[in-house]
Amino acid sequence: MMLLVIMLAVASENGNVGKGNFKMIVGLGETGYSVAKYLHSKGVDFEVADSDAAPSRLPEIQALVPGIELHSLESKLLTHAAEIILSPGVPQSIPILRDVRAKGIVVTGDVAMFGELAEAPIVAVTGSNGKSTVTSMVGMLASSQLKGVKVAGNIGTPCLDVLDEDASLYVLEVSSFQLEVATDLPLKVAALLNLSPDHMDRYLKVEDYYKTKGNIFNRCQAAVVPRSGIGPFKLSTDSVFSFGTDAPANDMQFGLVGSEEDPVLAHGSRELMRAADLRIKSRHDVQNALAALTIGYAADLEMGSMIEDIKEFEGLAHRCEWLGDFAGVSYINDSKATNVGASISAVEGFSKGKNIILILGGEGKGADFELMIPAIKNCVKKVLVFGRDGKAIRAVLRSAVSIELVDNLDDIVDAAILNANGGDTVLFSPACASFDMFENYSTRGDEFKRLLLEKLS
Repeated sequence: MMLLVIMLAVASENGNVGKGNFKMIVGLGETGYSVAKYLHSKGVDFEVADSDAAPSRLPEIQALVPGIELHSLESKLLTHAAEIILSPGVPQSIPILRDVRAKGIVVTGDVAMFGELAEAPIVAVTGSNGKSTVTSMVGMLASSQLKGVKVAGNIGTPCLDVLDEDASLYVLEVSSFQLEVATDLPLKVAALLNLSPDHMDRYLKVEDYYKTKGNIFNRCQAAVVPRSGIGPFKLSTDSVFSFGTDAPANDMQFGLVGSEEDPVLAHGSRELMRAADLRIKSRHDVQNALAALTIGYAADLEMGSMIEDIKEFEGLAHRCEWLGDFAGVSYINDSKATNVGASISAVEGFSKGKNIILILGGEGKGADFELMIPAIKNCVKKVLVFGRDGKAIRAVLRSAVSIELVDNLDDIVDAAILNANGGDTVLFSPACASFDMFENYSTRGDEFKRLLLEKLS
């Protein structure tokens, strides 16, 4: 108690607590550091707090503001701030936030701040799966037609880092965590790609997760939605565009026409291009392309240029990334698949009968793996599981498929190569977070690629 009193007294002597004129950054990862840089550039006083005693970006922040002190998430100093700026990884459920809100202190985040600061139009993309791919597609399509297009958000670069008075258009990937506090984003286009259960270690009910995703529509000029797979949302606009794998009925819709063997992307009654002309070939990649074209059209991009440009999109690392064919077996790195829905999409997208050797495992985040059983029964010949929740996944799926628990990723790769025959696809699509064994999904994917190529070379 004495230490806390001293801490508050020192802060008060610095002029912050007594006047309530400082902001508190909570969470010192990439987002927290980005916020610190922005506030420092504007001469705004701030303090920092984190649950980790040595957060990843604290050294950079201390170099920015020598002598700044790290506070815990239990510190009463948070209740003296003018504003709390919450990093997306910090849950709304931490106890101190109840006291903060009871005092009327605003809790915000970098995306919400960005929405207030950006002068150029904003296109925002969310969904359970495919966000990064579609955001990258839209960014590429827009950049070929406009100067000053900025792509940021959950895709990697914090949005405050790209604020630019010369920007012509911002394309943001936004997560449910960001939308918890960014509830009033002024958007030119708001796009929701799909919904499937995720982050059930953070949300009490799946409906809470879905409702949070719907915050993207609260203040948009145009909305983009799939024609199936999501429930009704309250939209702030009558300008609603849709995409799907069925035929489009009017000029507000994009979809597929032609045959199942040779589908054609279409807008209303206009045929745009054959799916075979895309460099990315799986079924969900075609849906991503339809979504990107719909978003681009809603954002007033020219259709002819978009059609030509989207043919050149090669996909992103760790997202259904083709690693090569060896002895007639295709190998796919889909380490970005950190939830069940993403893995189901990948399994169905790459299947040609029961030809998939599927690798699952990591931190399951409370997901229901029974949802995978129909796709596994139809498409998968063998499942290999590893990681913290490997045993639990095996228990759920063992009645549906031949399944083997393996100790580590090195042995997983050996087992995959051993079990695969010509015509099969080895699909590394874990349906889990990576943090039990790796720093992030990209580190996990890089290690899978390294081991595979080393063993097959």
